[in-house]
Amino acid sequence: MTRKEMLSFVALLLCATVFMGSSFPAGKFLLSHEHLPPFFLAGWRFVSAGLVVLFFCLVRYGHETVVPRSGGSILRGLGVVTVIGCLQTTAAMGFLNLSMERIDASIASVLFFTNPLWVMLGAHPLGIDRMHTLRAVGLVVGIAGVALCLGVHGMGSIPGLLFALMGAMSWALCTLVTSRFLRFDKPPFTLAGWQMLIGGVVLLGIAALRSESFVMASITSAGLFNLLWLILPASVGSFTLWFVALKRGGPAFTSSFLFLAPLFASLMSVVLLGDTPGPGFFAGGALIFLSIYLVNTRTIRLPRPLRCLLSRRRGAVAGLEGEASP
Repeated sequence: MTRKEMLSFVALLLCATVFMGSSFPAGKFLLSHEHLPPFFLAGWRFVSAGLVVLFFCLVRYGHETVVPRSGGSILRGLGVVTVIGCLQTTAAMGFLNLSMERIDASIASVLFFTNPLWVMLGAHPLGIDRMHTLRAVGLVVGIAGVALCLGVHGMGSIPGLLFALMGAMSWALCTLVTSRFLRFDKPPFTLAGWQMLIGGVVLLGIAALRSESFVMASITSAGLFNLLWLILPASVGSFTLWFVALKRGGPAFTSSFLFLAPLFASLMSVVLLGDTPGPGFFAGGALIFLSIYLVNTRTIRLPRPLRCLLSRRRGAVAGLEGEASP
């Protein structure tokens, strides 16, 4: 990338992760202040966002683009988007909303975005990706960070903490399943639209089974603003910008910036909602951010003086071995 392209790419990533992070305080406000039920809120959020994305694809690219296909088959395509929608939208976001009913948005966001750690735990045995030393260190550091975050909360918060981790693991399972077993023929925008739509419909079905309901006429102007923000910038905007970033920077490099989303979520939750996380949370969060960086990094470039020192030592060792050989 040229300097200009890199600046454009970084701006794109910042916007995408800010929008991702903003979904946490917006969702927490609607759950805690407007008292929207968790599955009802998540269902309407993703049904609306999915319809917007698919309508955009229809207008921009034509009707054939929005037809889900896998290996040329519409039936298999519907199966793929249903599996992904149930794992990444229904399960992950359903668990997340259950979590944010019980704990602060800041801690929920940090635990939810531990999904790269769980992906790496499953990717090596499945042969999807290789475990190396930095990743192993990253996993250990990340698990320590999660344990530290869990330890700073009382027993009454345990269900909320576990729901956040279950959401992260659902997202990770979706990543592993799609990487190893599922194939989709259409562009990422089409997949995102169907995923949100189908996952949202299932969430609304769960909401009906739980007898969740809400009279939308009773929502305040602040609540309406947060709901629209959750649907448009935080869902449609973040998905769209993230897929564009993936296309420009590639999955490995782009995903290494995903830790910015919980960072922005925590900062916005402190400023907008008055969350007051303690030192233990910040220490645990820092370990989790470090672990995500390590998991997404293949090598660490040492400072130049240290590289020179190591190079001289290797040269000296090689010279001694040469003298010792017959």
